[in-house]
Amino acid sequence: MNPHRLARSGSLTFAFVVTGAVLAFVATLVVSNASGPAAAGQFFQVVALLAIATTLSTFGADTGLVRAVPALTARGRSAGVPAVLRIAARPVLVLATAVAGTAALLVGIPGLVPVSAEVRSAVLLAAPFLVLGAVLNLAFGTLRGLHRVPTFSFLQNVLLPSLRVLGVIAVVALGGGLLSLTAAWTVPVVVVVVVALALVRRGVAAAGTQDAGAAPEPHREQSRAFWSFASARGVTAVVEALLEWLDVLLVAFFLGPAAAGVYGVVNRCIRVGTMLDHTARIVTGPSISAALAVDDVATARSVFTRTTAVLVTGAWPFYLTLIVFGSTILSFFGEGFESGYPALLVIASAMLLAVSAGGVQSLLLMAGRSRWQLMNKSAALAVAVVLNLWLIPQWGLVGAATAWAASVLTDTGLALFQSVRLLGIAPRWSVVGAIALAAAVVAGGGGLLIRALPVPDTAGLLVHLAVLGLAVGAAGAVLVRRARAAAAAAHDDLSPEETTADPGPAVVPVNLHK
Repeated sequence: MNPHRLARSGSLTFAFVVTGAVLAFVATLVVSNASGPAAAGQFFQVVALLAIATTLSTFGADTGLVRAVPALTARGRSAGVPAVLRIAARPVLVLATAVAGTAALLVGIPGLVPVSAEVRSAVLLAAPFLVLGAVLNLAFGTLRGLHRVPTFSFLQNVLLPSLRVLGVIAVVALGGGLLSLTAAWTVPVVVVVVVALALVRRGVAAAGTQDAGAAPEPHREQSRAFWSFASARGVTAVVEALLEWLDVLLVAFFLGPAAAGVYGVVNRCIRVGTMLDHTARIVTGPSISAALAVDDVATARSVFTRTTAVLVTGAWPFYLTLIVFGSTILSFFGEGFESGYPALLVIASAMLLAVSAGGVQSLLLMAGRSRWQLMNKSAALAVAVVLNLWLIPQWGLVGAATAWAASVLTDTGLALFQSVRLLGIAPRWSVVGAIALAAAVVAGGGGLLIRALPVPDTAGLLVHLAVLGLAVGAAGAVLVRRARAAAAAAHDDLSPEETTADPGPAVVPVNLHK
C-alpha cells in the first residue's frame, strides 16, 4: 500500500475507531448510571469472561491471516487465499466449540467458579455465541489481510457497538437485569457475522482473479507455517486478554462487585486511549508484513516512524486530559465512581511512556517474531499476577492500577528493546520527543491553566476539549500533508513503466457507512 492509500485508509479507520470508542463510552455510561457500581461490576465480569473465552477460541488465527494473506498477494499467489482460510477455520471451529462447552460446564456447576448466580446465568446465555465470535474474528483478520481495513473497522467499531448500544439502552429503558444486558451484548454478533462473511467472500473472489494461474503452495507446509506463527500468537492473545481483564476479576474477588464496577469504568476510560494503537496495528500491519516479506526494511521503518508520530500526537493529549480532568470525567458515570481517580492517575501516567514506543507490537508480529511477543506478554502477565495478588489487598484500586502500569511498561520495554536492538528498526526519537513536548505544553500545561480558572469543572473540561481538538486537528493535518508529499515524491521517482503498472488490490468500496 503506497503512502497516499495508507494515509487515506488510516484516516478512515481512525474516524471509525473514534466512533467505536465513543459508542463504548456511551454504553458504559448507560450501564453505570442506570445500575450503579455493584451491578456495573457484575456486567464487567461477564464482559471480561467473554473476551477471554473468545480470544482463546480464535487462538491467533485472525492475526495469522493478517500476516499470511498480504504475504501471498505480495508474492503473486492470491489464488491460495481460500486454502489459507480453510487452514485457519477448521481448528478454530473445533476449539471454539470446545471452549463454549467447557465454559457452560464450569459455570453450570454451582460453587466451582467463584462468581455470583447472576453472572453464572449470564455466561450460560452467552456461551453459544463464542463460536460466532471466533468466526467473526477470522472474518476480520481476512478483511485486514486483503487491505479492506476501513471495511473491517466499520464492522468492528461502528456496526457492532451501535447495535450493542441500542440494545443496552433498550434493556435499561425496560428495566432489564444482567441477563438482558448480556443478550444485548451478544446477539448483535449474529448480524455482524453475516455481513462480514459476505464481504470476505467478495474480497477473496476479487483477489483470486488476479493470479489464478499461480501454482499453489504445498498444503502441509503451508499449514505448518501458518500455525507455527498463529499458535504462538494465540497464546500471546490469551495472555493479552488476561492482562486486560485479570485485574477487574481480581478486584471483584478481593474487594467486591462495587469496587469492580468503579475499576471497570477506569479500565474502559484508559482503553479508549488504546484505540489509537489498535488503529495503527490494523492499518499498518498488512503494509509492514508485505514490506518485510520482500525484505524491504526501509519501507517497514518508514511506516513504523509515521505510526509512532501519529500515536504520540493522538494519545498524549488524551492521557494528559485524563490526568488533569479525570475526577470530572469519572463523575459522569454516576455517584461513587470518582473514587477511581487515583487509580486512573497511576495508569494514565504509565500509558504516556508506553505509547511513546510506537507500534512495536505490530512490528514484532508482522516481522514473524510472535514468539518474542509471547515471551514479553508472559513476563508482563507474571508481573501483573504477582503485583495484583500482593497490592490489591493492601492498596485497593491503586494497587490494581500499579500492577497494571508495571505490566504495561514491562511488555513495552521488552518489545522496544527487541525492535531497536534485534530488528534494527526504530523511529526518529527527535520527532517523537518534539511531538511529546508539544502535547505536554498544550494538553498538560493548558489543562492545568484552565483548571485554575474560576469556572465549573465541566465547563473547564469542555473548553479544554475544544482547544485540544483544534490543536490535534492541526497536527493531524500536518501529518497527512507530509504523507501525501511522500506519496508524490515516491511517484515522481518511478519510471514510466512503473507508474502505469497494476497497483495491486485496492480497497473494495462497500455500501456501508463506516
